[in-house]
Amino acid sequence: MNLKSLTSRILPFLLMVSFAPQALAHAVLLGSTPKANEMLAESPKELTLNFNEEVGPIFFKVLDKTGKEVGAPGAIRPDGNNLHLPLGETLANGTYVLTYRVISADTHPVGTTFGFSVGEPMADMTQMNQSAESSSTPWTYAVAANRWVLYAVMLLAAGSALFTLLVPTPAGVGAATFSLGRTSAIVAAISYLLAIGFGGAEMVMGSATALLSVNTWSRGLGSTLTPSAVIGVPAMLVLIYAFGQGAEKPKIGALTVGAVGAVGSFLVTGHAATAAPVWLMATVVAIHLFGTAFWFGALYPLFKTTQVAEPAHAGAVMTKFSIWAMYSVGLIVLSGVVISFVQVTSVANLTSTVYGNGLVRKLVLVALILLLAAYNKFSLTPALEKGDASAAPRFRLIVRIEFALYVLILGVAMSLTLTTPPRAIVDQGKGGMAAMMNEGFKATAQADGYTVDLDITPAKAGENMIMASVKGKDGQLITTLKDFEITGNLETAGIADVLVKGQNMGNGMWHVMFKEMIIPGEWSLKIDAFVTDFDKVSFEAKVPIK
Repeated sequence: MNLKSLTSRILPFLLMVSFAPQALAHAVLLGSTPKANEMLAESPKELTLNFNEEVGPIFFKVLDKTGKEVGAPGAIRPDGNNLHLPLGETLANGTYVLTYRVISADTHPVGTTFGFSVGEPMADMTQMNQSAESSSTPWTYAVAANRWVLYAVMLLAAGSALFTLLVPTPAGVGAATFSLGRTSAIVAAISYLLAIGFGGAEMVMGSATALLSVNTWSRGLGSTLTPSAVIGVPAMLVLIYAFGQGAEKPKIGALTVGAVGAVGSFLVTGHAATAAPVWLMATVVAIHLFGTAFWFGALYPLFKTTQVAEPAHAGAVMTKFSIWAMYSVGLIVLSGVVISFVQVTSVANLTSTVYGNGLVRKLVLVALILLLAAYNKFSLTPALEKGDASAAPRFRLIVRIEFALYVLILGVAMSLTLTTPPRAIVDQGKGGMAAMMNEGFKATAQADGYTVDLDITPAKAGENMIMASVKGKDGQLITTLKDFEITGNLETAGIADVLVKGQNMGNGMWHVMFKEMIIPGEWSLKIDAFVTDFDKVSFEAKVPIK
């Protein structure tokens, strides 16, 4: 089985795994003027949103009860982490909806809708519920698939260049490496451009024909996907040129510039490189990508070397590679620790959050690769140097397995970009919409000897944050729940079976953002706590939403 057939077998499974996590955004609303559900004495002259990071506006509107845009708004004015929307007309007394959708620095669109009133208490918001905006679209999956392809081919193109620069190979291997590198660079150049279109379509929540719209491409061009492509596409063109000149006398300068540009294109977008402090994270991510690209790019030429060279000659190439590989491994591990620390914030979050669980899966796969690499270095490489012909097929088998693991690692890495890192949840807890309102409702329910405690904030129509914990029959907090979800119903408004899954915050606490509570009334909540993978405890609670 060659590497091409291996890829074709793994790709369908990888895509299934990659799309499993829920797509969540990483920009967090810390405050707004007016606040959610606030009653203003007079019409505001300007609406303001404050986020935990700089965002790009997609839309920012104020609607009346029928969903019609009002207030004669002017141009949206970005100001650091704030967005301002000036109003050209006075709002009459009544109830209104503030709705927005923005793009965060890591290119994830996020939006929500909440009400406020002017001159009188808020009215029933049944009709407004129809104008609530979803934060994810089918284009989210196109974005994810293209991102995985871009990850893989960019690393192969850059890695092929780095391997050529650092490790001499036998005749015939260089040509095969250049062929793979050139093909990867061509696909990567296309993927950079598609990222802008797919990203724009996701931002505007476009239909199947969204790529034909000028507005779609305009939105994509206004995001950090554009500087990434501006750096990445020329880098790929340089590599296409360099790989096309032949391996006999490689273009050292072009290969170097192309590899550096390829890595640099990933430093202006994505939640890891754009996390604070940016100067540190961009540097660490660059180191991580250089190490990963070299190792990933080395697999195919090493595989070919054992096919075309005598065992002793192949062993000498492996020894040369091993020297650079030790530096590469060190860089990957150290930079990975820094990235993980910034994103996860605590060791507990590795096992208690969706993002942390994904990171653990990635670490397990990396550990397996390291074990295989150690076997190659300390067992197969010495055997090849001694002329043991039986070591070559064993080495190729290990390389196939390493390639498969790398493909899976890239899939997990891509899925992490779709999952809210704990650092963003911490921001939300410290200064999010619910926290700033400092109001709420507490509820307790029991079933089968178990108890669930709920803290709902602000317990008003709009987005609500629910913090929950479950105690066992012994009265002790259960920290090992497998899953937690809440189903909401509001019979008076005809709302039924609104399911929201919780996110494990660690130490027995579960976090639920229930944005569908936009209509006031007595909500009936069914809480399902999964004690094991097969056993769950169901509770019922009534929550008054004002």
